[in-house]
Amino acid sequence: MPDTIRIGRVEIMPVADQRTKGPVAFLFPSVPADAWAPYRDLLIDDGQNVPVSVTSFVVRSGGQTILVDTGIGAKGRQLIPDGRLPDALAEAGVRPDDVDVVFTTHIHIDHVGWHTTLRGESYVPTFPKARYVFVRSEWEHFTAPDVAHAAGNEHVVDCVLPLRDAAEVVLVDGEHKLTDDLTLLPAPGHTPSHSCVAIVSDGEAGMIIGDLAHHPAQLIETAWSPVFDMDPALAAESRARIAGRLEEEGLLVLAGHFPAPNHGRLLRVEGRRSWRSGT
Repeated sequence: MPDTIRIGRVEIMPVADQRTKGPVAFLFPSVPADAWAPYRDLLIDDGQNVPVSVTSFVVRSGGQTILVDTGIGAKGRQLIPDGRLPDALAEAGVRPDDVDVVFTTHIHIDHVGWHTTLRGESYVPTFPKARYVFVRSEWEHFTAPDVAHAAGNEHVVDCVLPLRDAAEVVLVDGEHKLTDDLTLLPAPGHTPSHSCVAIVSDGEAGMIIGDLAHHPAQLIETAWSPVFDMDPALAAESRARIAGRLEEEGLLVLAGHFPAPNHGRLLRVEGRRSWRSGT
């Protein structure tokens, strides 16, 4: 069973859908190879690859069980190995019916994959009793017909559109409070309305950062944008702004794509920002 992280009254359990790796040169094509020298201990395969997890977070707050993002799913697409989130949740003692809210940091394939499951010839909600919460402008962008049905966005058709008729979809704006302890924090750039989840409870604080950063080095080198950022300049601006807050306030960082344990802190060591994994 995954370890449970506590921030005040809030319990957070990282649950891995998939663990893999990716070539540094592909994921960060604009970053020169020699710029990675200070971060080689955070790479693998002699510095050639980045370790990547696809991790969801089970958050218990205010009497609710909230699932932040749902991984890659199991839609049988070429070149994308299926995830195992339902099995991983079961191993952690979480049943689909236990989930009260599914919150989506953004509508990319590796964050909405298990929003639905194929039953017969139809995609149905994987978490049948949950409210599916999306940022309104993110939903409106990706569900627009010309975007949803564009090549490469099959996940919108399979994982998001079926929810309109089969689940309770809740659209929210801005810094929306999911519970008294959880507040959405806009961080656009990776997608038009990508959001993080700020956690403040009993004098402690942390943040689930979604795809604000795919690798710890990005919280230090905030201008480094991966190939997946839709608006690299805006993503870098959001990353710099939030990374400054993470460091200044000493927040616990929870990151879905960082390797296990998926959390850590930004510290100032000898005048330079650095990453320390763990609590």
